[in-house]
Amino acid sequence: MRIDLTEAELKKCQDFAYNCAKTMQEIEFGQTDTAPRGEAEIGRDHLIGKMAEVAFAKMLKQEFQQEILLDFDCYDRGKWDTQDAELNGWKIDIKATRQGGRWMLIEWNKLDFRQKEKALPHLFVMASVGWERESDKPTGIVTLEGSMSTPHITSTGKNVKVLRKGECIPNTNMPLQADNFGIEFKNLKQDWHTVIPYILKNESPNLDSYPNPYTGQPLTV
Repeated sequence: MRIDLTEAELKKCQDFAYNCAKTMQEIEFGQTDTAPRGEAEIGRDHLIGKMAEVAFAKMLKQEFQQEILLDFDCYDRGKWDTQDAELNGWKIDIKATRQGGRWMLIEWNKLDFRQKEKALPHLFVMASVGWERESDKPTGIVTLEGSMSTPHITSTGKNVKVLRKGECIPNTNMPLQADNFGIEFKNLKQDWHTVIPYILKNESPNLDSYPNPYTGQPLTV
């Protein structure tokens, strides 16, 4: 589903992203052996993510008359928010990439961390953010590619591929900097008029038995 952001919405995302970049950590979450990111790269990454969140919230309001609160606070270095969005008790993690990607990637270290914090999201949403490569600026167009619930995102899950650190994203020359679960966009649930009504009518799934990606076992501590 295509969502067009207004100039005001885009500016709000840009102001947030590049302001937060001044205090964000230079190393990707959970990584210790990757090159530090510069402030401009951190800002761009946060811009892409925040545009996706705004597009998801806009879709909920336009299509389903549901309003969610988004976090526009900037956190000190080493701190972060809990979830991107919440709807009817479902914790939602919104993933994003610049337009051209074809895989939703979910890092194992993030799943491991969230599980230990008892804060696993119940649903992952994927978005592609339109980007003008020559000027390195967003177009304001966001495509909500689909979603998948967390209980289905395991090493044995249907259409879920285990992608280890150092391997390339399938059909690309881009090596991964961490272990990931990968789901190709075409295998995501793409009918929002099925997904959102289900969330509104059903309780979020119990994740107590979710297998840790590293051990394959539920968290026991």
